[in-house]
Amino acid sequence: MKKSLSIRGYLGLSHAFVLVISLGVIGFIWSNNEYQVITRELRELMRQRVSLVADIISHEVREHEVFTLSQVEFPVLDPDEDLLAVYFNNSGVMYELVPGTVSPPLADLFQRLNSEHPVDEEDYTALIHSEFESTSVYVSTPVLDAQNEVIGTVCMLMPIGYLDAYIIRQRWVLVGTIGVVTLLGVGVSFLLNLVFSAQFSRAQKLAASVASGNYGLRIPEEGPTELRNLSHYLNQLSDELQEQWKMRQTLLANVAHELARPLAGLQLGIESLRKGAIQDPDLADDLLVSMGQTTRRLEGLIDDITLAARPTRNPIDLQPAALAVEPFLKGVATRYWSLANSQELKFDVRVEPDLPPVLADEKRLNQIIGNLMDNAIKFTPPGKTIYLCAERAGEANISFQIHDEGKGITAEETNHLFEPFYQGTVGRRIKQGMGLGLSIARQLALAHGGSLTLENHPEGGTLATLILPAANP
Repeated sequence: MKKSLSIRGYLGLSHAFVLVISLGVIGFIWSNNEYQVITRELRELMRQRVSLVADIISHEVREHEVFTLSQVEFPVLDPDEDLLAVYFNNSGVMYELVPGTVSPPLADLFQRLNSEHPVDEEDYTALIHSEFESTSVYVSTPVLDAQNEVIGTVCMLMPIGYLDAYIIRQRWVLVGTIGVVTLLGVGVSFLLNLVFSAQFSRAQKLAASVASGNYGLRIPEEGPTELRNLSHYLNQLSDELQEQWKMRQTLLANVAHELARPLAGLQLGIESLRKGAIQDPDLADDLLVSMGQTTRRLEGLIDDITLAARPTRNPIDLQPAALAVEPFLKGVATRYWSLANSQELKFDVRVEPDLPPVLADEKRLNQIIGNLMDNAIKFTPPGKTIYLCAERAGEANISFQIHDEGKGITAEETNHLFEPFYQGTVGRRIKQGMGLGLSIARQLALAHGGSLTLENHPEGGTLATLILPAANP
């Protein structure tokens, strides 16, 4: 057997994965939030500064009634950080407010930002990324004259690359913290897993026992909820496998029993022909007819077993064609007349007038109705009647109904009637068959795109209802 990690190993790795992902997400969200808080405060601080400069320039214009910007004495800033500040008049001419700080590329950057984000009596702030600095805070505000007309714009730019570096350092600290916490979490998970390993070992022992064909072992249902459920399902699986093993033994016994009688009849006919019966034409003909019937019965039995053993994912091969309903049901009654007469039973065939033909495979439809007829004969007492009816079911379907006058079905039987090898006991008169008829009949009905149900008739007995599509709805 190929070696792999134990359950404890997988659980430990899963805990580590969950811890890493959870702490990583928390750390990422925290660092982003921290970054947003800091940049928001910086933007507010920059807004205050740019507003102060704009007020100074505006006051200068109002105080001295200067009408040409060339006469304005712009305030010279002496900041304690890398702060860049410029002033644009309405003609787009730029004036440097922090001497010696605005290089030509930065001047081009200010020109582009001022043209892309013009201001009109309100401040503008943004975080920008440029080829000069990884990240910068950009703010701008209008300058107003005495008539509150915009005469220019003050723009400031402050690189905050140091903030990016700070966030990166914090994230590395978080990575280290996550690693330590993960190691601690994995250690704790392994310790906890040791507590539950005994129940897992018992479950493994049960699985090995089932694999070896021993279905009698059971394990206690204890421990945490998940382990109790696992133990319960494993015990339930053992019970079901044990029951299926018993059903298989029953099936083999039933098959042997069902094959024994026709094979014995064939052997008897062969021996009779060998011993001289072939010289008597009438006797030989009777024997051959009987042997042919026995052969067809064996073929039907083999077909039933094949259908019952067919995987549900494999479709049944059908050859549907339009089939007249009334002649078909009368033919069924004719074939079963001799058997019904021997059991002192009567047939009553009722077909709705002008009923359209049914779309079905005639061989398989005979098999469905035949199984239902066999079932009705088995459970109907002498002197009673079996009704074969057909009528419309909606606009596009035909409903076949077989109603016997037996004792009906119990609530317990209702849940098992269509299970393979189940044989009802209420009112059963003929002890034969393997309990495959109803299961096969439903499979064939579904393969036709129809349905098959069994229920108690309001007037007594059992009502089997087969619904199939009409050929000409």
